[in-house]
Amino acid sequence: MPTIQHKRQLQAAYAVAGEEIPIIDLGPYLSDRPDAAETTAAEMRDALEHIGFFFIINHGIATALRERTVEATARFYALPPEARMALKINRAGLGYIPSKGEFGKHSRYYTGTKKPDLSEAFLLQRDWGTRRPHTRNQWPAGEPEFQAAMQDFFDATEDLSLRLLPLYARALELAPDFFADKFPRDRCLNVLRVSHMPPDPLDDNQFNICPHTDGSFMTLLATSDQPGLEILSQSGRWITAPLIPDAFVVNSGDLLARWSNGRVLSTPHRVVNTSGTHRYSIPFFFQPAADTVIDCLPTCCGPDNPPKKPPITCGAYAKKFIEASFALGDTIYNDKGELVSTAG
Repeated sequence: MPTIQHKRQLQAAYAVAGEEIPIIDLGPYLSDRPDAAETTAAEMRDALEHIGFFFIINHGIATALRERTVEATARFYALPPEARMALKINRAGLGYIPSKGEFGKHSRYYTGTKKPDLSEAFLLQRDWGTRRPHTRNQWPAGEPEFQAAMQDFFDATEDLSLRLLPLYARALELAPDFFADKFPRDRCLNVLRVSHMPPDPLDDNQFNICPHTDGSFMTLLATSDQPGLEILSQSGRWITAPLIPDAFVVNSGDLLARWSNGRVLSTPHRVVNTSGTHRYSIPFFFQPAADTVIDCLPTCCGPDNPPKKPPITCGAYAKKFIEASFALGDTIYNDKGELVSTAG
């Protein structure tokens, strides 16, 4: 486990031109050291309110699991195109999105002629079994290791996310168990996105993943071996997130920003792969159960700071966010949840 001095050395080494993405050491908290929860939550509070992004180290997820997941991802994207297209994304939002099959519809951070993202992705969630057969994951035939690796990585990142919830609660001056009943493991709307960004050159005003904010409560991303993630700083400058070995990048999403009445930042980010090689990215989007009501947190509003948004369920919010933010190829969903063509 890195010492406090080593953490300071990491912070100095990976600061970005004076606009620092904090590094939070989870080791003391996860090992239940006295006062570690309050100290770590205070660091998190500062990051949530001032940049919306931070790194975590000593998070407990084995390097071997991350490497196994990336290797399985590379093998999946080496499959013949027809094998991947057989898993094309379904109405439940699960499965494969081909390259240039997705683009951002609306973003004040993305101006000019919008072009499809030069990336491909595979989306999965926890398997619900017979309870929700219409939302079952799609898996490639004859690739059991891909399925096993993705499910193991999903479980590990979900476990870590659940362990972070008391820190989020403390950071927002709430009881440590405030969020506990809002994230039941068997009903959360969590999604793992397994992405591939080729080394192909980008057109003008094209991205591997266009500028956007996440719709999640929080997003966990194992740091890539290749640069490309860029974050819009509070000064309005795009900064490249440094590569910190074995760290995770954590950012808050629009759902938490809304829940906290804007106190927590949901920071725009994008991906531009200029590494000259293939880049893989596997973000985990952590979200409450669909019936959780997102009503302004009691510590984030008052007589002089009334709620900016009305209450909404997480399920309704997630649907609204996706419909407003992204289109898949030449199709989008209308406000009734019906698939409609945007061609012409």
